[in-house]
Amino acid sequence: MITLDSYKFHEQDGSDRTWTETMFIIFSVPEACISGSLYVLTRPNMGVCHSAIEIHQGMCFHPWQIDHCDAQMHLPCPADFSDFTLENGLTFKAHSAGELEYRYASLDGFCEVDLSFEALCRPIDTHDPEDNPLAGQSKVSGYEGWNNGHMEGKGRTRGSLRLGDKRYTINCIDGINKSWGPRNDWGNKAATWVHVDLGEDLNAFLILGMTIENKEWVYGPFKYGYISENGERRPIMKARMTAQRHEMLVTRAFVEFEDDQGNCYQADGTTVAGAPWYNFNPSSAGFQTLMHWRCGERSGYSHIADFTGLGFLSRGMAETFID
Repeated sequence: MITLDSYKFHEQDGSDRTWTETMFIIFSVPEACISGSLYVLTRPNMGVCHSAIEIHQGMCFHPWQIDHCDAQMHLPCPADFSDFTLENGLTFKAHSAGELEYRYASLDGFCEVDLSFEALCRPIDTHDPEDNPLAGQSKVSGYEGWNNGHMEGKGRTRGSLRLGDKRYTINCIDGINKSWGPRNDWGNKAATWVHVDLGEDLNAFLILGMTIENKEWVYGPFKYGYISENGERRPIMKARMTAQRHEMLVTRAFVEFEDDQGNCYQADGTTVAGAPWYNFNPSSAGFQTLMHWRCGERSGYSHIADFTGLGFLSRGMAETFID
């Protein structure tokens, strides 16, 4: 079960240099086609951390089109991962298992973010069978960041964003996560992290593996997920997703899923903002898209994030050497 202590550093072998703990939140201003995310990766036994902040508007197919990107490596690792301030201007505090606070002020004064997150339902420990009945079969191929300790949450994020002299109000439903465990990051894997928002009272979260077949991306198999309906959390037992894409970014997606009570849902998503995030982790890239989801009269906005190792990406997409 996820508690306030889950946001602290976990008990571990202090001699294991690979021990890693991360945190992530994604947010949006849909009416302005703005998407953003805050990420921290720590190596507490090495005393260092990496933090990356990325904010963009509309469709950005290249890194130089992204409005704000601040990635800094080898920052001093905080002593307490539940309450800290980093030298890049990012502050985080966990008030409870489902109440979180984030602040960021870039060192050059260009960008400020102030966020409060309130969970819509209890966050899940993805390896606890009481939280996730598929825990025994939910490993994502090659992805230690998901296969060791991992928490997923969905909630309402409120706050503000300033970019230069432009200011925006943030009020969205989307996701957070945290991971912990031994982890060697190298680019041999891929998986997708999907939040589906269909209004205040019906939302879903899914993890699916990813493969590349003849340079086409294929989603699956489904690993685990849950539905949040009026604050009640129910596990997803089956799901599938297909998507169209341009320059690696999803432009349209279709998701079907079924909960443990046999209720079936589907959602059709079109992209309103997207960007390739090449420096959230030196070994990997995140292709993030803010989707406008629809299902009948229901609709909402939330993200797909295709996370892929750069080695995996090149093996699947690059041309082979010519003799």
